[in-house]
Amino acid sequence: MIHNRYLPLWAHRLCNGVAGALVLLAGGSFWLDEPAGSWRHTFSRCLILSSIPAGILLAWAAKRFSIIEGVAGKDGYDELDEPDEKKPPA
Repeated sequence: MIHNRYLPLWAHRLCNGVAGALVLLAGGSFWLDEPAGSWRHTFSRCLILSSIPAGILLAWAAKRFSIIEGVAGKDGYDELDEPDEKKPPA
């Protein structure tokens, strides 16, 4: 029995973009409490401001590079093109 558990492409792109943007937002929040003008505060602001363009870029590139598939560990991504080793070819 074949189980096709792929996400629709639009949902896959949305999840990929949001996950990437959230990672940058979380990383950018570390040094926001530093004094304004320090390199750490500036770096945090750059990470936060770049999260939206990075999310859009990751959503666009979801067909080639997927954060979601990597996190899932190939679970739910059956290889439908490979023949089953137990059955002899017809």
